Amino acid sequence: MKSSNQLTKEIKAYAENQEIDIFGIADVKMINEHARKGRRPQDLYPSAKAVLIFGCGMADPFSRGWVYNGTGGAYFSLTSSELENRKWKLMAFLRNAGYQSFGGEMHGGGMLESGLRMANIAERIGIGYIGKSTLLITEKYGPRQNLHFLATDAPLLPDSGQVENQCGSCRVCQEFCTSGAIMGDGYFHARQCEAVINCGPNKIHHTRYVNTDCDMCLRMCPKGKHHWEKEECQGTWFAKLEKVKQGESK
Repeated sequence: MKSSNQLTKEIKAYAENQEIDIFGIADVKMINEHARKGRRPQDLYPSAKAVLIFGCGMADPFSRGWVYNGTGGAYFSLTSSELENRKWKLMAFLRNAGYQSFGGEMHGGGMLESGLRMANIAERIGIGYIGKSTLLITEKYGPRQNLHFLATDAPLLPDSGQVENQCGSCRVCQEFCTSGAIMGDGYFHARQCEAVINCGPNKIHHTRYVNTDCDMCLRMCPKGKHHWEKEECQGTWFAKLEKVKQGESK
């Protein structure tokens, strides 16, 4: 039987080799302490010893599709498929190593109803920080990534660490929030956001830029190494971002 240290090194190397963009190991005890009773790993998967948090960065067309013609939903489905693919790869690795894995449901159930956001778990293990938009911000992708989880009975060593919040005085997400749900004080008005996102063509808030695929906070955030190239931004909302940033610096 491999040691916890060796097994942890191997699964991290495997994740990197399989081009799993985001990967971290959370302490199951920490999640048990903070999750809702009845929805904790110890309630759902009693033998769980670790929880894998993994994800994939969103391709630029994911965001551009929204801005140009509101086709972000198609790219979201593609991203979901990529997450499923990564999940099965990690499950296969654990199975071949002699361990079981649990959960990983894409739509409801499992830990998705634990009362803990995967973004907050990711923050606790040093993957990124929670920005003013309440989204997870990572160095490479900014807020443009999707996360998934997998609980396992493998004795993996949990990650730890903290990424410093780098939002500073930036107010881009708040400025571009169509619903005004980002209050600027760390509070996010989820109901208000939902009301605008779900508006249809016949509703007062509907425009070519506001539809069921809003998420202006996600695509307008200037953080992350992966973002639009300037020559691709002409005639889009990204041009307004530059004006906001210039106004901030005055």
